[in-house]
Amino acid sequence: MNTKSVEYIAGQNYEARDVEALVDDELVIKDMNVEESDATKFNGYSKDGLHKNKNIMYTLITGASSGIGKALALECASRGMNVLLVALPGEELDALEKQIHERYKIICHSFGIDLSVHCSSSAVYEWVKQHDYKVTILINNVGVGSKGSFEQLSPDFYYTQIHLNVMTTCIMTRLFINDLKENAPAHIMNVGSMGGFFMLPDKIVYSATKAFVYAFSQGLRMELATSGITVSVLCPGGTDSNEKTTAINKDLKGLAKISILQPCDVAEVAIDKMLKGRARIIPGLINKLSYHISRIVPEFVHRLLIERTFKHVKKHQYSC
Repeated sequence: MNTKSVEYIAGQNYEARDVEALVDDELVIKDMNVEESDATKFNGYSKDGLHKNKNIMYTLITGASSGIGKALALECASRGMNVLLVALPGEELDALEKQIHERYKIICHSFGIDLSVHCSSSAVYEWVKQHDYKVTILINNVGVGSKGSFEQLSPDFYYTQIHLNVMTTCIMTRLFINDLKENAPAHIMNVGSMGGFFMLPDKIVYSATKAFVYAFSQGLRMELATSGITVSVLCPGGTDSNEKTTAINKDLKGLAKISILQPCDVAEVAIDKMLKGRARIIPGLINKLSYHISRIVPEFVHRLLIERTFKHVKKHQYSC
């Protein structure tokens, strides 16, 4: 084992602190104010040492180890884009980094961290700056979904959901915006949802957070119109992104069922349209039609259609 010393930016005043950690040749970033038992959850780690990357450009993807995030990472790598993977520490992240290294001739680094924890976005930014990674594309994908009536899920869960879906998207964008201007032309793609356009029973907080992502992205696009940064918002419909959503999607009927996409299909469309500078990206013909029709039909028709669609999946409940 080797002892390595790193600086971590944490706390309200973002003071630098030197911390030593003993782990198998891995760089661990720790905050001295958290309990040891919380360290793994709170702190990120990077498996690669410090080195300079002055002329290499990267795409940074949050929530990259599974679902749509993983598909986006693989899609970017397949196009020859160097990638920075940010996700929860664990086997999924390690396996994805290894897969990309073995399959594609690009540079790939990973950073394991729980982005639901306060100041974690700052830790990601500090990792990027320490290694002098030049980010030209920021993909804010990390988020958490849920299914269940409002009163069934805990306040702690809603705190985590709102923090990940809203705060992390906002703060990651703010931290990287000056770097993206320096590295322009650049792109920001925030992952919203078709749910952000509708009032969804049993998914009310989730759909509200995605409505924020959509409004935030569209407004930011206007602000940055002359900056060299193009802002897009990805609004996928039903996607088989994990076991729980797949189980729900199997119980859907009619158009809702046949509109379901696989993460790889979403990712291909998303990256293609992002690079073309599209403001709103809705994969799937049925999803596009649903969006445009929803703009013109009365609200009571919305309610009838949504109630009819979701009555088949009432038995499902999850928070992940």
